[in-house]
Amino acid sequence: MTFVDMHTHLPAATSPDWARWRQADVLAAMDRHGVTRAAVMTLDGLGFDAVAGNDVVAQACAGSDGRLIPLGTVDPRRPDAAAEVHRCADRGFRALKLHPWMQGFSPLEAYMDPVAEAAIEHGLPFVVHDGTPPYASPLQIARLAARFPELTVVLAHGGLFDLWEDAVAAALRYPNVHVTMCGTAPGAIFRQIVAQVPVEKLSLGTDSGFGDPDLPRHRLSVHRAILAELPGDDAAALAHRNAERLLGLP
Repeated sequence: MTFVDMHTHLPAATSPDWARWRQADVLAAMDRHGVTRAAVMTLDGLGFDAVAGNDVVAQACAGSDGRLIPLGTVDPRRPDAAAEVHRCADRGFRALKLHPWMQGFSPLEAYMDPVAEAAIEHGLPFVVHDGTPPYASPLQIARLAARFPELTVVLAHGGLFDLWEDAVAAALRYPNVHVTMCGTAPGAIFRQIVAQVPVEKLSLGTDSGFGDPDLPRHRLSVHRAILAELPGDDAAALAHRNAERLLGLP
C-alpha cells in the first residue's frame, strides 16, 4: 500500500547523523520500509535560524522526484515571519511546521495573526507540535484554529501520551483541526484515536530523522497493524490519501 509519512526531520547539523546524511540513502531506507513519500522538516530551524533551516530543507528535498516533501518553519515572533511564509510558498513548500514548545512561543498571541493570514493566502497548513505543555497542548492550538477557520491545522502528535483525549476533543470540535498519529504513544492510544475521530481527519507519521534509527521501523509496524484492522478505503485514507490532500500532492 502507498504510504505517506507526514512527519520526518533532518538531523541536527552538529550530529553525526547529518554528517552521514545522503538523499540516496534516505530514499533507499524509505523503499525498505515501504514509505512512498515523506514530509521533511527542519530540526535546527526550530531552535536556531528558521530561514537557514528552510534553505537546508529545500536543498535536501531537491532532486528527489517529489518523494521528499519540504515543510518550512518560521519564528512567529519575528516581524518578517509572514514574509518567510511567502518565501516558503514560492519555493514549493507544502506546509509550515511550528513547534511552540521548542520555539518558545504561545499559539494564542497576536503575533500569530499575520503568519496565519499568509498561510491561508497560500493554502499552507500549519503542522503544529502538540502534547507537551506549556504552549503546545492540543486545545491551545485548537483555539488558533478556531480564530482562523480557513486555516488547516494539523496536530502533529495526536497529544502524545498524556493529552491524546484533548487531541480527540479538538478534532471533533473544530472542522479545520486534523491529527497525525506520530511519536512514542502506544498502539492502544492510536486505536482509541482511530475509533473516535473521523478517518478523513487522520494521518500517520514516524518522527524519524534523529534518535534511534530503529524507531521508524517500529513505528511503521504499529501503524501497519492498525491499517490491517481497517476496511480498505479507510486504510488507504489513513495511509496516504489524507496526507496527500493536506499537503496538496498529486
